[in-house]
Amino acid sequence: MTSAPDVPQPALATLSHERFWEDGWVYERKLDGQRCLAVRTARGTKLYSRSGRDVTVAFPEIAEALEEQASSDFVIDGEVVAFEGTRTSFARLQPRIHLSSAEKARRSGVPVWFYVFDVLRADGEDVRRRSLLERKRLLRELLTFDGPVRYTQHRRRGGEDYFAEACRKGWEGLIAKRADAAYATGRTDRWLKFKCEAGQELVVVGWTDPEGSRVALGALLLGYHDGDDLVYAGKVGTGFSQAVLRDLHAQLTDLEVDESPCTKGALPRKAVHWARPSLVAQVAFTEWTAANQLRHPRFLGLRTDKSASDVVREQ
Repeated sequence: MTSAPDVPQPALATLSHERFWEDGWVYERKLDGQRCLAVRTARGTKLYSRSGRDVTVAFPEIAEALEEQASSDFVIDGEVVAFEGTRTSFARLQPRIHLSSAEKARRSGVPVWFYVFDVLRADGEDVRRRSLLERKRLLRELLTFDGPVRYTQHRRRGGEDYFAEACRKGWEGLIAKRADAAYATGRTDRWLKFKCEAGQELVVVGWTDPEGSRVALGALLLGYHDGDDLVYAGKVGTGFSQAVLRDLHAQLTDLEVDESPCTKGALPRKAVHWARPSLVAQVAFTEWTAANQLRHPRFLGLRTDKSASDVVREQ
């Protein structure tokens, strides 16, 4: 991964399916936007994506607001977001991300905000070795939060209630962070993603071939009944042990058919096998996409207590 000169790679949270609510951790809202490091020096203010790409022209109002801050030498970490109601929406942010000029960004009609949650350099001092809670205190002292620049609130207690609130409001989930941790570079287990997940029973309609070191099969192809139609709902490729992959492949091989049993949906065409729709999978996922497919699905297991013909999309 390349990065801009003098701009460190940001800390990246690790997805965890194990939730916990312990002392010594803080919990923040997970925002669905574009991660940005904002760098202000004597030469001006620049915004960089997590891959190190200069995205300043896409968000000129944020750069200008940071130029007005009293401090003239800092590196801060946060998320640029656009809102759809009370929910942050990456889809709504899309028109701003790839714009080639600040003037086009201003004319886009999509307002954006920069939710700041960490500081790496404050008034010229590298503070990455300090604890998270100390960095957050420095951050509040460093900046004035108004206009498009906002402070990301966190909670030190009541994480379980906060997670329930996040899921109830349709947020993506929470980020759990070690309160005493220094700022890491790259992926770290001291920042964890707790995603809100829905559950859905789906019919297994086929599978894909494995790639690389994967054994038996790559992913399960899924569907649900809608009246007389069997609708394709996408595929799930995570949540399997090697033993489960082999067992599923053995069962599906006995059910293989020449044509897809689905009557609706955009079907995959390469390296796929179709199966008689008799197995039912329990799947966790974050949401349905606009194309009526699962987002971030995870296989939980097969259901033997429900007939495939009874599987419909749950609301």
